[in-house]
Order: sequence, then C-alpha cells, then structure tokens
Amino acid sequence: MKILLTTNPGIEDIVEKEVGEKIGASVSSFHNLPGKLITEIDEKEIGKIFSLRSIYHAIKYVTMFEIKTSDEGLSDIYRNLKEIEIEELDNANTFRVTSQRIGEHSFTSIQVQKYAGQAIVEKYGKKVDLENFDVNIICDVIGSKCYIGIQLTRESLHKRFERPFNHPAAIKAPLAYGMLRMADIRDGDTLLDPFCGGGTILIEAAQIWDGKIKILGSDINSRFLKGACENIKAAGVEGYVFLKTADARRLDEYYGREIDKIVTNPPYGVRLGRERNLKELYWSFLNTAYRIMKPDGRMVIINLKATSFRSLILKTKKFKIVHERVVETGGLYPHVFILELI
Repeated sequence: MKILLTTNPGIEDIVEKEVGEKIGASVSSFHNLPGKLITEIDEKEIGKIFSLRSIYHAIKYVTMFEIKTSDEGLSDIYRNLKEIEIEELDNANTFRVTSQRIGEHSFTSIQVQKYAGQAIVEKYGKKVDLENFDVNIICDVIGSKCYIGIQLTRESLHKRFERPFNHPAAIKAPLAYGMLRMADIRDGDTLLDPFCGGGTILIEAAQIWDGKIKILGSDINSRFLKGACENIKAAGVEGYVFLKTADARRLDEYYGREIDKIVTNPPYGVRLGRERNLKELYWSFLNTAYRIMKPDGRMVIINLKATSFRSLILKTKKFKIVHERVVETGGLYPHVFILELI
C-alpha cells in the first residue's frame, strides 16, 4: 500500500530516518514537492504510521490522472472520479473532499472540491458532511496532475494532547522532534531549552527519551513558564521536566558547565520590537550559552533572522556552524542552525 506522508518542508530526511527505524520502510520524495513523501508498506503495518512523530498526516494513495489547467480541468476531475473505485466509501455514510492546489489554474480549490464531491455523490449516493465525515477524500491538483487519496489521520498527528496553554510563537511538535533528532541526544545527556515558551520542545523530549535524559527548561516570562507547566502536566511528563525562571542572557548565573545539548526556539523579534534589541539578546545568549555547555556540546536553534544571526555566531569565535538548513513553519522560512563549540 502506498502512503503519502506530510511534514514541514526541510525535515524530510528526519521522516526518512524515523520511517526506517519504526516501520523498516524506505521513503522517497513525492514528485519533488516540499514536505511530501511517499512510502510503500504492508497493510498490516498501517498502525505503525500513527506512532510517527515527524509527520502531520498520512494519506492512502489511490490514483493520479492528467487534467487541463483551464476550466475544462474541473470536468476532467468530475469524469475521472466517476470512474475510480474508492472502497472506503462502500460502507461509509458521509464524506468530505479537501483539496490543495499548486500551480496556475483557471479554477480554485473550492471548485475542485465541489466538482469532486458532486461526482462522488452521484456515483456512491453518499452525503457530504464537512465536520462529521466517515471518509476524507484528498483531491490535490499540482500543475496538470490530480492526485486522489484517502486521509488516514483524522486529526493532525502534531496534536499529541490537549494543550491548556498556546504560546503565540510556538513551533509544532513534528518540527520540535526534527530539531531534537538533529541534536544527536544520547542517553544520560542534559538537555536545556532556555526559551522554553509553552514547552513544546521539552514535552517532545520527555516523551521520546522517557527518563533517560535530564530535561531542563527556562524562560524569563513567568506567564509562559506557567503555561509550560500546565502543558507539561497535561502531557503527563511532569516528573521528567525541570523548569525555572531564568534570563537567557545570563544563563551562567543559573547553570554550571553541565549542559550537553541546547535545543531552542528564541524570539524572532515580534515581541522585542527593535532589531538592535534582538541582536543584543542573541549576542548575550550565545556568549552565556558557551559558558554552560560541555566541550563536546551541541546546540540546535531555529531563527528567522538568519543573516544577522549567522554573523553573530561567527563574531563570537566560540561556535562553529556544522549544519544549516531552511525549514517552513506557519508560512515562515526560518533557518535551523546546528552549532558546536570551537
């Protein structure tokens, strides 16, 4: 069975590793589309898909067909869907169609959904229900190709638990997982997130390593720290994460040279305002982080101000950039830096 997997563009290699480890299957790019991968697994292994931490959705691949990019493309979609057999609809009462459209077309995604939905209603006699659906049919249009699939994940897999507190600039769990994997964390390590916000990175680490590492988190904002406590408790990992109020510009006042790994998502500047304040924060953070990290330590940090942040890293003469990549999250394209001490 062919399964399409979705993730943050930029961490496809993390998905490849996780699928190999947990399912023993290989993955490949889905028509070179960022954040989309395809794998082929035995139907008996489907349950393992839902244990993947690096993906958002899993979609059973049904078929692909060519369409016109003009208005006639809608008729192509309607006609092809009338001919395709979708076995999941046989015992279903309701369905919905969702569509993503990439490229230049004379029609919208809403029109794609309408024409596809009409074909299914006429062929199967099923009712459309956008909320309480039994089957979610994916009808994605990419250039002159239309891909049909059945979404296997009812909700996005990044929703690990009900979060009592939502941080305004939080990254989602799959990206946090990817950053943690980049940190090359080993059993017995001490991990710190000094800009912990709502605790996403800390919770992800606690759920992955299950007591095998020491997990520390801090933030200067007491409201965020309180929210992180609530989220950590809701996730059931309160015994594995240790929090404190701390200024990331003066970490050596709170920690000794005890940190193996730092994985963090610092402010991008929306809350700080002026660019100068942001540079001052990053500069102070990098210098104090150096003083608390072990000689073989590693830092993974995501930052939207890539050019200025890169120059600050080099200016410190304390860290080397061993890897840098661009990822997509929430319509933004920050860089993830992997740093090691010089």
